Amino acid sequence: SAPAPAPAPSFGAPRAAAPPAGGMDLLDLLGGGPPSAAPSAPPVDAMAMMGLGAPTGSFAPFTAYNKNGLLITFACSKDPSNPSVTTIESSFTSSLPTPIEGLNFQVAVPKFMRLQMTPASSTVVPPNNSGKVTQVFKVANSMHGQKPVVLKIKIDYSSGGMPVTEMGQVDNFPAGV
Repeated sequence: SAPAPAPAPSFGAPRAAAPPAGGMDLLDLLGGGPPSAAPSAPPVDAMAMMGLGAPTGSFAPFTAYNKNGLLITFACSKDPSNPSVTTIESSFTSSLPTPIEGLNFQVAVPKFMRLQMTPASSTVVPPNNSGKVTQVFKVANSMHGQKPVVLKIKIDYSSGGMPVTEMGQVDNFPAGV
């Protein structure tokens, strides 16, 4: 018999930025503030225990967002000792002729998930696909194997001196994430 999976790490509630004037906080889009407490026992992923399904490790990068010259790709990887945790490296590139400035990328997760973000490598995305900005975050899915990873994203930046705010959902994660 395989050992029980390690419990999901306990991440603190995501730090929410102050709501924009006249707008809603990003967490309000998901219907709530701080996530509820994690279940006392993590769910058993029978497929993973039997060695079926996608292997742990790395997954092929995929497009999470592509609009107005800004491309965001996600490269996901798993910790083999705890498949409920996914590390996601987001990469931001711009095909615009001028730099994207003031980049602020926010992520919100459903209540059954936990989020831990690190700061972006820069707030300026170089023009003409001449470089990239990266930001790494981790999600712990307490319903791994039962509910897929899904994220709400908010991107604020300036393009050609004009402020831009975009919101969306990323739900096209590779199978096994």
